[in-house]
Amino acid sequence: MKSTLSSTAIATKKTESIQSQSLRKTVAFREINIIDGKTIEYQGTRIGITKEAFKTLLSMIGMSQSFANKFEQLFTATAKSQFINTMKNAMASNQGNLSNVTLVLNPISKAVVLFQKENVMTISNDAFIHVAENLIGDNGMNVTRWSTDPVTGIITIDAHNPKAQFEVNGLSDEVFSGGVTFRNSTSRGFEVMPATQRMFCSNGLTTPMAKETYQLHSLDNKSMESFFQNMKDLRKNNFIPAVFADIVRAANATPASIKEMEYAHNLIKRHAGERTDQWVPLQENLEAYTKAGFLDLTSEQKKMAKTNQSVWSMVNATTHFSSHGQNLISTNMTDSDAARIQVSAGNLFGKGSFDHENSMPNPFTSSELRHDGARMN
Repeated sequence: MKSTLSSTAIATKKTESIQSQSLRKTVAFREINIIDGKTIEYQGTRIGITKEAFKTLLSMIGMSQSFANKFEQLFTATAKSQFINTMKNAMASNQGNLSNVTLVLNPISKAVVLFQKENVMTISNDAFIHVAENLIGDNGMNVTRWSTDPVTGIITIDAHNPKAQFEVNGLSDEVFSGGVTFRNSTSRGFEVMPATQRMFCSNGLTTPMAKETYQLHSLDNKSMESFFQNMKDLRKNNFIPAVFADIVRAANATPASIKEMEYAHNLIKRHAGERTDQWVPLQENLEAYTKAGFLDLTSEQKKMAKTNQSVWSMVNATTHFSSHGQNLISTNMTDSDAARIQVSAGNLFGKGSFDHENSMPNPFTSSELRHDGARMN
């Protein structure tokens, strides 16, 4: 079982989270000058922006990230910035519909994490912590991870009830404890997602499935009533995500595609480096396809290509790294990185249908192809 954080550790984490409360400033849109995808200039001062913030800025002016990337491939980064600024200024003109914009700034990283058309207040970190701690206490849960992302300011709290254990029928050694991941961010608000902990190796898995994930954007009576009803429903089921066992069995019986394996590999590569293949053997599988004559697989081919690992293996490999990587190797992974990997692994687990989940077996694999039709005249 993953260890429970001490009261001293929780107090320290709480202070970090409160200090990361985002700052907001509404400014004239025309006064912002986009330097590139990582920097803006406002009143002569250059300010860093996150990748997600840049996406929200592009969305405001009706430009997709893919279009911006293609534009830079055809022209230059400078031309792209000039083009984006031209569109921005048109939106900010008298004929446009966006004269002001709100910058949401993380006080720790001093970077803009979000651009908003309106100054929409979200739930404060202090209020988030108060509600989360009450729910943790009321439901007999233990806090196993508490992180605050130093760049985005996103707070993530993982809590599990050690008594809420359940098994997956048909699979040995697959016993879990139920729990919840609480998360507060400027873009998505207060989120509650079911979280499971695999008892065999204490891997944590947050499952942000649409049915169970709940977002809270206000603390008014109506919102809180709906929120607590959602928590009540989760508690009735021991915080077990609906159809969780079915998905585990499907993931265990389905070979991962190269694309799915690559996704898992990329989740931990920046933190595991050359040792990534100890968790996700991507190179071994790519070399097998290279030997078979398949070079430089396209995205669609990667989706069609099967690996020698199950999807469940990929999910557990990434969650194992997020849960234990900091203790096993020298890594730059922080607690907030581990929390992000855990949620991303949950996205793979709950994506709806695995690439080869519904693929039909080939009864003719041991036979040569026949050419009956080719011999007809």
